[in-house]
Amino acid sequence: MAVDSDQPGRRPAGAMPGGRSGRARVPRRRPDRLNLALQGGGAHGAFTWGVLVRLLEAEIRIEGISGASAGALNAVVLASGWLRGGAAGAVRALDELWREIARLAQMSRLRAGGLSQMAADFAAQFLSPYQLNPMGMNPLRPVLERLVEFERLRAVELPRLFIAATNVATGSARIFRNAELSLDAVLASACLPQLHHAIEIDGASYWDGGFSANPPLVALVEACAARDLLLVQINPLGAERLPRTPREIRNRIAEIAFGRPLAEELEHLRHRTGSPFAPLNWLIPRRRRLARHRMHIIDGSAELARLDSGTKVDPSWPQLLDLRERGWKAADAWLSHHGWQRSTDQVPTATIVPEAPRRAG
Repeated sequence: MAVDSDQPGRRPAGAMPGGRSGRARVPRRRPDRLNLALQGGGAHGAFTWGVLVRLLEAEIRIEGISGASAGALNAVVLASGWLRGGAAGAVRALDELWREIARLAQMSRLRAGGLSQMAADFAAQFLSPYQLNPMGMNPLRPVLERLVEFERLRAVELPRLFIAATNVATGSARIFRNAELSLDAVLASACLPQLHHAIEIDGASYWDGGFSANPPLVALVEACAARDLLLVQINPLGAERLPRTPREIRNRIAEIAFGRPLAEELEHLRHRTGSPFAPLNWLIPRRRRLARHRMHIIDGSAELARLDSGTKVDPSWPQLLDLRERGWKAADAWLSHHGWQRSTDQVPTATIVPEAPRRAG
């Protein structure tokens, strides 16, 4: 497994210094098509939104997409928008998703009453969603019902989707692929237990996929023919300083919980990678894919870690646009590094920026 990152000074768990992971340095080549692995991270998923917009502008061919939590939302909305209207349709759908997320944040039960973010955090610490929201209303449900054609996604082979959710009883990941994809599967992938009731599917209860596969990597590589995998990382695996405030401590606990699955998948991927000419790797297609694939990383985690930790749970519209611009610029730099012409735009202007969502009432 060769590993390439947009930040040469940083490397994922299991990668060797100098851009190596066990054996080979990645050449600067232009991938002809990609698999995408999209990490979850609350409102910071808008950074990934910006990355995806730039990739779509560059007409990147995408075979498979895996995601957890916010990464799952980006994945299914992109895929459904693509089926309706190609790259332009995918960009429009992603724009609408994040506009709706900003609108819903303004209308949330805790914030609509005029509570500050600190007061909302305090209430969530002492009241479960079964008390705060006894009817189990999930505001994302009607948004996804409108934006995503799940029946159509179940019927197509491309793009291949791999959406992770966490089985509450076992703690293990369940990866929902196209044929079994549903609205509930995506809601389960984005189900933070502090905010939402667990989602029941086939008699089992599920929480956020970030707890167990953030995002799925091995399943994506094994099932797809594309030889290049691009991971969009928005959660840091390490911390630069000791957290001291209550919010910083809670944030770091969450980073550890949501970062460990990625570290484990990267290590698992490294151990399962060997020479493509080894007998078993040559005879078994999925092992041959693992041995020959190249992994790329757009790593926004260090940049995002410098923001206030409260930005992860406060998707105000100006902040979402700022995050999108950061992601767009990171993807533009990555594309230039791999042979695509760098955009002359300084901000993501190729798509019309949606109007700021209006406050209810």
